[in-house]
Amino acid sequence: MSISLYANNKKHRYHSYDISVSLLQKIHEDAIVLGNGKKLLYVFIDPLCPHSRKFIKMVSENLKMLSKYQYHLFLYSIPRLKSTNVVSAIYMSKDPIETLLQVMVEDKKYHQIHNEITKTKVDKIVSVAQEIGVHKRPFIYIIK
Repeated sequence: MSISLYANNKKHRYHSYDISVSLLQKIHEDAIVLGNGKKLLYVFIDPLCPHSRKFIKMVSENLKMLSKYQYHLFLYSIPRLKSTNVVSAIYMSKDPIETLLQVMVEDKKYHQIHNEITKTKVDKIVSVAQEIGVHKRPFIYIIK
């Protein structure tokens, strides 16, 4: 069962909790993980989005949140921000979490053209994000 909602004249689809979780499980291995807590959150972010940056800065600097939660981060570009090459650079780096923090917290610049592995990963994330109705960043999904 999916639910359709209208916000700002845009249609957003939302699935039941179980369907959404099963869709998120398809990309679970593609996540960049921040924190080591027991509570699992799936978070869709754009590395150039100011709201995503504020969220990552707040979380990354809060040891209590990092110990309580495990953030599974998915890079999902907002087209107007033109972050595709930044997303590729983060996913292609030897240490994606470190590169993500450098981009989002320290405002360092990285750009890279994707390879097939990165393109496949990004395409899977985009497909799931669209299916579960991700329409803003950050978009947070808390696992019960």
